[in-house]
Amino acid sequence: MINGVDTTTFVNKNDHGAPKKNDVKRLLFVGRVSPEKGVHVLLDAFEKVVRRDSQVQLKIIGPQGSTPIEDTVALSCDPKVSDLASFYRGNYIQHVQSKLSSDLASHVSFTGSVSRRQLITSYQNADVFVLPSVWNEPCSLTLFEAMGTGVPVVATAGGGTPEIVKDGETSLLVERGDAPALAEAILRLFKDEDLRKSIGKAARKRVVELFSWEHTVENLLHQYRNLCEGDR
Repeated sequence: MINGVDTTTFVNKNDHGAPKKNDVKRLLFVGRVSPEKGVHVLLDAFEKVVRRDSQVQLKIIGPQGSTPIEDTVALSCDPKVSDLASFYRGNYIQHVQSKLSSDLASHVSFTGSVSRRQLITSYQNADVFVLPSVWNEPCSLTLFEAMGTGVPVVATAGGGTPEIVKDGETSLLVERGDAPALAEAILRLFKDEDLRKSIGKAARKRVVELFSWEHTVENLLHQYRNLCEGDR
C-alpha cells in the first residue's frame, strides 16, 4: 500500500475551535460518478435516509464520467461487479439523476470537480463520509482524506478498505451493493453524535499513525532496504 495523506492539510477545523452547525446533517461522497463507485446504491440508500430524517443533505463531489468497462467489469469475475455491466449500456449520469424524485432532489447536490480548497472545506463541513463502492476498492485516497479530517466513515467491505479502517472503531462497514444496510449505517451515525465523534477521532488517530505521508515514505524505504539487503 503506497497511498497516504497530508495530515497537516486534511485536518478537522473543529480541532481549532470552529463550531460545526448540526441542525442539518451533511453526508459527503467524493469520487468518480461511475458504476463501480456505487453512486446508484448510495442514492437508493439516501432515499431511505430522507424518509426517516428530512434534515439531511448529500453532496456528491467528483467528475461525471464512467470508468471504461474494459477497466472494471471486463477484468473481474466478481458477480457484484459483473452485474454493473447493464449500467454501461446507457448514460450512467442520466440513470443516477433519474433516481432523484422531486422530494429527493432538494437534498442532493452534484458539484462536479472542485478546487483542493473547496474539497478540504467540504470534508471539514461533513458529518459523515460515505464510500459505497460496488467493486473491490483497492486503496481509496478519499478514504484517507476523510479519516484525516476526522470525519466518521461508512464504507463497503471490499478490496483494501477493511485493511485501512477498523469496523466499529474508525468506520462502519456494510456489504457491497446493500442499500438498506448502507442507509441504516448512515442513520446510525446521524442520530448518535457521541458515536460520530468517537469514530471520527479514532479515524484521525489511525491515519496519523499509519497512513501519513511521513509514515508511508518510511515504510516504502524500509521495503527497499530489505530488498537491497536481500540482493547482497
